[in-house]
Amino acid sequence: MAGWDGVLPHLDRPVTVVVTTRSDRHADVARLVATAREAFGTDADVRAVSFVADASPRDPFDPTLPWVGSEHVDGLGSAVNAGVAAGVGRTLVLVDTSVVLDAESLRALAAAAVELDVPVQARVGTRAGAVRNGARLLRPGALPWSDDRTDPADDRVLGADQPVVSMPQRAVVPAPCLPDERTSLTAWTLAGADAVASTARLCDVGAVVRTVEPGRTVDAAVVDVVASWRDRAGGRDPVAAGAPLPPWGARPVTPIVRQRDEGDDRSSWSLKIAAPAGPDGDGWGDVHFADELAAALVRLGQRVRVDRRDAHVRPDDDEDDVTLVVRGLDRVPPNPATVNLLWVISHPDDVTDTELRSFDAVFAAGPVWAASAARRSGVPVRTLLQATDPTVFHPLSTAGAAPSTDAGRVVFVGSTRGAERAVVRDAVAVGADLVVHGPGWDALVPATALGSVSLPRADVARAYASARVVLNDHWPDMAAGGFVSNRVFDVLAAGGVVVTDEVAGLQDVLDVPTLAVARSRDDLAALLDPSRPWPTAAERAAIATRIAAEHSFDARARVLLDAARAERARLRH
Repeated sequence: MAGWDGVLPHLDRPVTVVVTTRSDRHADVARLVATAREAFGTDADVRAVSFVADASPRDPFDPTLPWVGSEHVDGLGSAVNAGVAAGVGRTLVLVDTSVVLDAESLRALAAAAVELDVPVQARVGTRAGAVRNGARLLRPGALPWSDDRTDPADDRVLGADQPVVSMPQRAVVPAPCLPDERTSLTAWTLAGADAVASTARLCDVGAVVRTVEPGRTVDAAVVDVVASWRDRAGGRDPVAAGAPLPPWGARPVTPIVRQRDEGDDRSSWSLKIAAPAGPDGDGWGDVHFADELAAALVRLGQRVRVDRRDAHVRPDDDEDDVTLVVRGLDRVPPNPATVNLLWVISHPDDVTDTELRSFDAVFAAGPVWAASAARRSGVPVRTLLQATDPTVFHPLSTAGAAPSTDAGRVVFVGSTRGAERAVVRDAVAVGADLVVHGPGWDALVPATALGSVSLPRADVARAYASARVVLNDHWPDMAAGGFVSNRVFDVLAAGGVVVTDEVAGLQDVLDVPTLAVARSRDDLAALLDPSRPWPTAAERAAIATRIAAEHSFDARARVLLDAARAERARLRH
C-alpha cells in the first residue's frame, strides 16, 4: 500500500489510535487496545493493523479486536497508511506492539501533540536501560538513529524513530513504504513536521519501554531518502550518505577510520546470530558455533562480541569495525558504519538476492547453493564450509577413562525440531541399539532409547567419540544446496563415525571412510549393523587430525579476517 486514495478525511473525534503489530505479535494487540480504551474511553476510535517484516510468520486475526482488515500489509509504512486511510480524529496516536506503556503515558503523548501542534515522539527506554531519543543527524555519514549523547534539554529531532508517536490532524501525511522501520518513521514524521512548518519534538510521558528492537534493512530506496537529508541537519554535522556501490549492495557510508596506536592491527567484530537472549537461546547450535568462531578470531588478535537476536542493532554499534552475520533463521541488515560480511550456514531458501547484494563479501557453507546464488544475484559467493573446534572435539584418551554409556551404540544428539526426524524414525524401525540425547523425544522413541534431555558440550564430544555410529540429518534446502552440518565435522574431529542423509556434492568436500550416506531405510539398516566393519581407532585418529587441520574454526577465522581486511582496504579507496 502506498498512501491512500483521495483526500484524507478529518473526523470530528478527539483522538484516533492506530495500533500496529508485526504479523507474529498479534498476542500483544489486545493489551494495547485495552490501554487505549482505558486512556480515551471505551468508545474511543482504536484500530489495529498487522504488517509483515522480513518474512515474519503470520498469526491469525482475533475477530474480537478492531482490525482495519483481515490481510497483513507489507511493512510499517503501509500499516500506518492502512490505519489512517478511513480518516483521523483531531489527534492521531500511533503505538506498536513492541512498546509497553500505560494509559496515563498514552494520554500524555496525545496531549503533547495538542499542546505543541507538531509530531511528537515519546522518550523510549529499552529493557537493557538504553534510551531512544528520536532520530538525529549527529554522526557524519550515519543513518539517523537514537543517540543518548545529546543535550536532554533539546527536544528537537529530525523525526521520530520509535513507533510511539502522536501528531495533530493537520500534520498527518502518507507514510513512505520503505523496508527500514526507523527510516520510514523518520521520513513520515519529518514530512508531518514540514506540513505544519515546524520541527518534530520529543516528550517525556513517563515509563515507555521498547521490548523488541527493529531490524535495519538498507536498500537503494533507504539510501536515497537518507541522502535527501544531507542539508537538513541544521547546526549539527550533516549526514554524508554516499551512493550504493554497484553492483553490490546499498551502502550509505564508508566505514569509519579510527585512529589506533601504531602497529595495532586489531579490529572489533560483532558476530550476529539468530538465537534469542537468555536461557531460551542458550541451547541453540548457533550459540556454540558463534562462541567457537569468536574464540578463533580472538586467537588471531581480534576483539569480538556475539550479538543475539535482541542485540542485532545496538546504540554503540558504530564502534564496531566488522559485522559478521552468521545467517541462520534471521535476516540481519548490515551496519552502515562497518565492513559487512555474510556467512550463510543454514536455511538458504530464506536468503534473497537483495540480501546478498547488501554485504561487502558473502560466504556460504553450501558450495552448490553458493554457485547458483552467485549466478542468480551477480554477487560473488565464496564457499566456506561449516567447521569444528578441535579443542572440544578430539579422539578420547582411553587411559584411565571410565566407560561411556554411549560406547558401542548408535547415538543421535539433537531436538525433535517439533516434528519426527526421519533418520531417528528409521533407526527405530530397523531395530538399532539407539540412544537419543535431546528434548522432546519421550513419545517418539522407545524408553530404552532415551538419553539425556541436555548434554554439556564436553559430553556431546564424548558421546561422538564413544558411539559405534552417530546419526545426522539436514534440512531439505540445506541438503539440496550442499550445506554439510557442523555435526558431521564435530563427529569426524572426535574420531567418530557418522551416517547421514544425502547431501548434494558431499563426496567433493568430505571423502573419508568414517562418513557414510544412507539413501534409504535399507541402506541405514546395513550401515547400522553391528557386524559392519569401520576404520580402526588409529585410522579414525588420523582422519580426526586431518579434519582438525582443514576444517577448524581457526582455519575459517583466517579466511574471514583476510576478507575483512581486503574489504576495508577496498572501501577506503
